Amino acid sequence: MKIPLLPERGVILDRTGTEFAVSLSTKSIFVQPSKLPAPDVAAKLLSRRLSRPVAELRKAFASEKNFLWVRRQMPSTIAEEIVREVREALPKGKGGRGAEGIGTVEEPKRFYPNRELAASVIGFTDVDSAGIEGIELSLDKVLRGESAYLMCERDARGRVIVPADAPIEANAQGHSVTLTIDRNIQHTAQTELTEAVKKYRARGGVALVLQPKTGEILAMASLPTFNPNSVSSAPPEARKNRTITDVIEPGSTFKVFTLASALETGAIGIRDRVFCENGTYRYAGRVIHDTHKHGWLAVPEVMKVSSNIGMIKVMDKMDPGRFHAMIRAFGFGTKTGVELQGESQGLVPSRDEFRKIRRATVSFGQGIAVTPLQLASAMASVVNGGKMMKPYLVKEITDPEGKVVYRGEPKELRRTISPRTSAQMREILGDVVQEDGTGTEARIKGFLVGGKTGTAQKVEVGSGRYSPDKRVSSFVGFLPLHDPEFLVLVVVDEPKGAVYGGVVAAPAFNQIAVKTAYYLGLTPTEPVGERVAGADREPPKAAGVRVTRVAMGPAESAMVMPDLTGLSMGRVVDLMGRYSVRVRLVGTGLARVQSPGPGEILVPGTACTVTFGAESDER
Repeated sequence: MKIPLLPERGVILDRTGTEFAVSLSTKSIFVQPSKLPAPDVAAKLLSRRLSRPVAELRKAFASEKNFLWVRRQMPSTIAEEIVREVREALPKGKGGRGAEGIGTVEEPKRFYPNRELAASVIGFTDVDSAGIEGIELSLDKVLRGESAYLMCERDARGRVIVPADAPIEANAQGHSVTLTIDRNIQHTAQTELTEAVKKYRARGGVALVLQPKTGEILAMASLPTFNPNSVSSAPPEARKNRTITDVIEPGSTFKVFTLASALETGAIGIRDRVFCENGTYRYAGRVIHDTHKHGWLAVPEVMKVSSNIGMIKVMDKMDPGRFHAMIRAFGFGTKTGVELQGESQGLVPSRDEFRKIRRATVSFGQGIAVTPLQLASAMASVVNGGKMMKPYLVKEITDPEGKVVYRGEPKELRRTISPRTSAQMREILGDVVQEDGTGTEARIKGFLVGGKTGTAQKVEVGSGRYSPDKRVSSFVGFLPLHDPEFLVLVVVDEPKGAVYGGVVAAPAFNQIAVKTAYYLGLTPTEPVGERVAGADREPPKAAGVRVTRVAMGPAESAMVMPDLTGLSMGRVVDLMGRYSVRVRLVGTGLARVQSPGPGEILVPGTACTVTFGAESDER
């Protein structure tokens, strides 16, 4: 006879090989009631050690079953200690019946060493080792492997006997999955999102980092989050991945797609000018307002100041059918197909519903609902030359022998706009973060960036009306401006106090982007002396780190290399992120070796290398 045991699932790794999910060796306690000489004694001891009602155990031990699991997946030493204590307390029958009545079997248990980090992406398993959420669910068949079995015998009366040396028949171990997620970028995104949510006492938020050229997702953070090692204490709201399940009205970030569509279809030219009615405009029986009064604006200025009226006039020059088709081509109203379950397709008005006032509101991001991942993917196509890339999370899958059985590859779904229109949009979005734009807080010293702010009213559940005070604040941006290596989306849900995307979300984008840029070793393209948001602030100081300015001339300044010894990688990225230098990070653990050395002069473009290692590496 075979008694099924839990299968050993494959590991889940980030792109650098860091473990996100592993299977630990544990012990499961079983009882053979027919071989217990004193069931009542065993029930009392196990009740005390396992916190199970003694009446429940007595009833179980009195059943007709010949094999019972008492507790599964316990730490091995504790399980062995409990079994030893019970065996010593039981009277010894002929042939040692007391010892045979209770025992342990080795079984794997899922463990998540990074706790809350990327929890909504990784997901979790149930007590039977079946995937319930995240990658654990969507790739359950790949990860799960085949069950192992405890080989048992039957006595003359047909009762199950588990010999003391019962063999375990093990089938194939599960495959291992390597994700496109980078643990360090994920940590940065999640940390900065947490700070923004905390600062503005928000309900939650989302932060995404992806590569526009390939569709690879480098970070996917969702708040609130949970610890997958103790799922029972987490409310359902914390367990969902808001980047794919939540739909939001994008607000002004959608103006990117309205303008890109108008330029692509030839409805408007980049040198055209639009009259913005000094802030108030009656259109299709409704009165549309801008936050600030504007008269004549060039097309790039309409985006820079985020004029609703200007965008309606841009939209009105397009054929309605072609505008609707462009919206669908950008992926709105369709699931992205990312390797996760529970993805929403969003909400796009049908062609019949796409009447005049609906088109007007959609042009500036109302009356349409999108997921954060849809928004980021569509933005990637606008800035990467016009290619709609399928976003993906799985880098590769390997079998138990280490052979690659699947490799994730970039997949172009279609072309949304031409390279020429894409180049025009990058320049326009670069203006958004310049002086007098809505996204000045997104600027980064040493890099040209582009992006768009968004502030959307939320629809009240039940009434269907817009809330007078609930907002969704967002910023989606990319860098470097002319050849984007990565894109960052930050969404903050229901911030308190300040609500505008340029104030709430743009600073979080700034911190995620600057730390990611230096972590990836991107070379700064702008002189350090250029004044940008935050440029006049001192770089953050680590404990024991001395930072000194060195006079270089009226247009620029230099600083000296701080002593980074003993700092974590995240802290080094944070500290060096305010210098216009190239940073290469090697290894893991704490900073041990650096070049240039402490006190050496840093000038724009200096190549810096920091090597990390565990404390034992020094010995």
